[in-house]
Formats: sequence, structure tokens, C-alpha cells
Amino acid sequence: MTPEIFVSYSREDEKQVFEVVDQLRAKGLKVWIDQQGIQGAKLWSQEIVTAIEKSKILVLFASKRAFASKNVAKEIALASESEKYILPVFMEEAPIPSSMKYHLAGIQHLVYTKGQVSAPVDNILSALDNLSIDAGPKHRETASQNNSHQAPQSSEASRRNLLLAVAMVVIMAILSFVFFGKVAHEKPNVAENLSINILNPVLIVTNFEDSDSETVSDQNRELREMLINKLGRFRDYNITQGPPFSPDSSTKEYVELATQLDTRFILHAFVSNDKKTIRAKAFENQNKRFFWTTSFDEDDPSIDKETFLDDATSIISAQIAGYDGAIHRWTVENAKDTPTEELNYLQLIALTKRIWEMQGDPEAETQQSLDYIRRAIKLNPKSSSAHAIQGQLYGNAYTMKLTSVTNGLELAKQSTSRAIQLDPQNGIAHLARLWISMHAKDFLLSRQLVKDSKEINPYEPFLLATIGFYHLNGDQTNPKLGKDYLEKAILYNGKPQLWYYFALEEYYVSNDQFQEALSLSLKGPESSVSTCIYYWILGDKETALKKFAEFVAIKPSSTRFLEHEEENKSETLYSSKHPKVLAAQNELFQAYKNSVKQ
Repeated sequence: MTPEIFVSYSREDEKQVFEVVDQLRAKGLKVWIDQQGIQGAKLWSQEIVTAIEKSKILVLFASKRAFASKNVAKEIALASESEKYILPVFMEEAPIPSSMKYHLAGIQHLVYTKGQVSAPVDNILSALDNLSIDAGPKHRETASQNNSHQAPQSSEASRRNLLLAVAMVVIMAILSFVFFGKVAHEKPNVAENLSINILNPVLIVTNFEDSDSETVSDQNRELREMLINKLGRFRDYNITQGPPFSPDSSTKEYVELATQLDTRFILHAFVSNDKKTIRAKAFENQNKRFFWTTSFDEDDPSIDKETFLDDATSIISAQIAGYDGAIHRWTVENAKDTPTEELNYLQLIALTKRIWEMQGDPEAETQQSLDYIRRAIKLNPKSSSAHAIQGQLYGNAYTMKLTSVTNGLELAKQSTSRAIQLDPQNGIAHLARLWISMHAKDFLLSRQLVKDSKEINPYEPFLLATIGFYHLNGDQTNPKLGKDYLEKAILYNGKPQLWYYFALEEYYVSNDQFQEALSLSLKGPESSVSTCIYYWILGDKETALKKFAEFVAIKPSSTRFLEHEEENKSETLYSSKHPKVLAAQNELFQAYKNSVKQ
């Protein structure tokens, strides 16, 4: 998510800070906060830099502990250099260090004062609206009414007064919460112009500590924050924090909340009382049911015990919001009964992405997918993902030499460039451009895109698999690194497409480990030619021929490779160029043709 507010703070102040953040998010504001807090020994990551650069306001929760942090100093400096509004909220009396005096000069120093009358958080929304920050139509209307009789001010005076007003409101909101209790949750921000910003709404909730409590444990709070931050990397989703649930909540309560907040999906994740298990489940409000669930135990071999929470939230985020994750699959399933002419933008996107799961007639499937994506772009012309996926289709058509698409490579470059232009932080746009660079054999660009993509979205399985494929098949191969990326992609996906396994097999093939390659291919979601080839290489030619005949019966279009054998020697059914694979492939094809003649 693109943050409106970046929060800079010390971990030692987190309890009070998080109470404020909860209120702001409940009112529909998008807040970025480092769930681990700011510690001197912690690396100042690219994730933090990006969040500051994309935010509109930096709220500094000032204290002696915050001022002692080198990372807080960096954040203030970057915000100042990026001309971001800085709102210092003093939690205690604390001298401003010399490293920050320049950046905080001229800004009113604000402090807590006990006993002040609380003010509604809605005032923050009104002030943010004056900064051209979208806080939702309801609150925008209120702000307009409040400001309709104000006299014009000079630019500088207006800025100073606005900063003071917003900062005072932040303080009063804090005081309101600290001294007078919780604020009711209201409807989150919803995009007004759906032709410009159509997103999947996802509400993130966690549990109270127990059925009788209204307290959220530190562990569950941290879990929720990690999910919000990581899911924010998936640019096709509007991530919002919802109120905590009781551990024994009924389906009715999920329906009521989803209806009240006008959201489609609720992701409910929580840590067990013994802190050894994490469970997550996803609810959809169309059919009023849970459609995805998972759980993690700290002894799970796929998860590092020392980074249990971090690993689990990475996998949950990826399996829910990934390119072909649970929400994608749900959308595809629910598009089946929708007349073609009535498909909405999100359904069109999901149906387009299905081409990577198909192995039928490439010409027909590509044309159908191009029709879907062009309609999606017409409905949502500023969708970075839609333009990126269109670029993927064109690039794939170029590689497969489809006659129905002319000038595919150039069209692919144009579409992916437009995708990056619309959203430089969109992981789907970067993976599409990475594929195009590999299609064009521009490996210098590929290397740069691989480097950039790792920072853009390290949780997107499709992107991880693409990077793994590059390391196995690019100009500077690193098979071990490629294997690591593909194994993580499979773990993060949950139900990976066939090509994930296809690509990973190449690692074992490159080391002549054909039994291992066969075992991996059998784990795939459907049959593949590679399975037949491995059986042939391992000496079980009867099984190889039988399975290949079964494959052709399911996918008759594969016979085009048999009919144009010489032409397709460089364009093999399998991406491997290993001599044993190529020889086995040719022998298998010939054996099949001979069996058909008989």
C-alpha cells in the first residue's frame, strides 16, 4: 500500500505508539510503521527508504529514546530532504540532538498535556485533506465544510499553520485514546474512481487474547503489523486493519464486519496462547465462507525457529496475495458462471493469468487472453499490473512464434515500460519486464532487473520463480542460487504452477541427477513431457512411451512438435539444452511416431 503517514519511533515507546496507529488505521488512513521498532543495531533497509519516499507525512514520536537512535535521525533527514511534512509529537521532555535541529527548525514543538479535552480522529482526516491526501469521500466532505469559510493565507503561513493544526490533532487523538478509551472503527477508505484504481480490498484482523478479553497480545499485534507491511508489497490489494476478533467468533460476525466495512476479503491470523502455532484463514463475503486456511508450528522444518513469525507471515502474504495465490484462484472460480460480457476488471485479470497454467492451443489461448487483458485495461487504464500482464502475453507470443501476434517483442517492451511508468514499485511489472529482457536476450538488463526485483517484492512467488529461472538459464548461470529461489517460490505459493517444477528440475538435470528430477516432476499439478523424458533416460522406455501417449491425448496441440521436428530442435518442449535430454526427447518422439504408424 502507498502510505499516507510514515511513523518514526523508538521500540521502547511502541505500546503508546501502536495505540495511535490502530486508531488512525481504523479511520481508513494508510500508516506505515516498522513493526520491529527502531533500534541502533538494526539495518536501515530499502523497505524503510521506500516507505518514507512514498509517504505524505512523517509523524515523529519524540522521546529521549527516539532521539538517541541513529536510524530515527536518518529517517528525519530523508523526510526533510524529500520535502515531506514532519509532525513531531513529544511524548516526554527531551532535548533535540544537534543532528536533527536543522531538519526540525521552525516546526512547533508539541508536547502531551494531561487533562486536555479529547478531539475526534476525524479532525486528522480534515487536516490531511488540506494536504491533498485522500482520506475517503465521507471525511473529505466534512473537511470541505470545516474549511469553506477560511480566508486565504500565504503559502508559507498556510504551511506552518497547517503543520501545527495537524500535529495538535494528532496529539489530541493520542490523548483521547490514552485517557478516554477506544475509538469505534469506521468504514475504510474506498477508491472513488474505479476506472483508475481498482483494488482487491483485504481486511486484516487478529484475536483478542481470550474470549473474555479486549486486549491484543504483543505477539498478535506484531503478527498483524508484519502482515500489513508485507501485503502492502502486493500492489493490487487495498490492505486495511480491522478490529480484533474473539477466538470463538461466529461466521455471522465476519459477515457483519465485511458488510459494514464494504470489504470483499477478511484475512484472520493469530498466534496461539503458547506462541508456538500460527493460524490463518481467509473469508470471502460473496458466498459467506472461508476459502483458504493454513497453520504453522515452530517445529515445522520449512520454517526457521529463530525467525518463526517473520517466515510465517511471509508465506501467508504470498499464498494469499501472490500472482496465482488463493485470492486469484477464488476469483477465477467465481468467474466461471459469469457471462463473458459481464466480467469485471478483477475477473478479467485473473482469467488472463490462467494462460500460464494452460497447455492447449497456444494461438487460441493467447488470443482469448489478449481479449481479456485489453478489456481489463479499458476498464482500468492506469493499472500497472494489467499493462504488465499484457506485456507478458506479447513476449510469450514472440518466443512461441505465434502467427496471430506480429511484432510481439516490441509490443511487449511498450507494455512493460508503461507498467513500470505507472507504478515503479509493482513487483508484477518488474517480473514482466524481466521475462521480456530474457526473451530479447538482453541479459545486461536482466541482471539489473533481478537486482531491483529482489527489493521490490521479496514475497511474490512468481517473481521468485522468475529470478530462479534466470539464474538457471541466463548468461551467467548460478544453479545453486536458482534452486534456492525456486524452492522458496514453491514454498511461498502453496499450489505452484507446473512451470515452477519444470524450472527447478533443470538444477538436477544439470548435475545428471535424473532420478531426483523425475521425483520432482511427479510432484507437479499435472502431467508433463519432462516426466516422460526422465523415464526414458532412466531406462523405463515402456512407461515413458505410455505416459507420452497419455499426454498427447490430453493436449493434442503438442503434436505440432512432432510434425515439425527439424524446425523445433532449437525450440524444444523442454527448456533444457542438456545433451541427454535432447537425445532422449528426439528418441521418444520418434518412438511415438512409429507406434502411431503401427
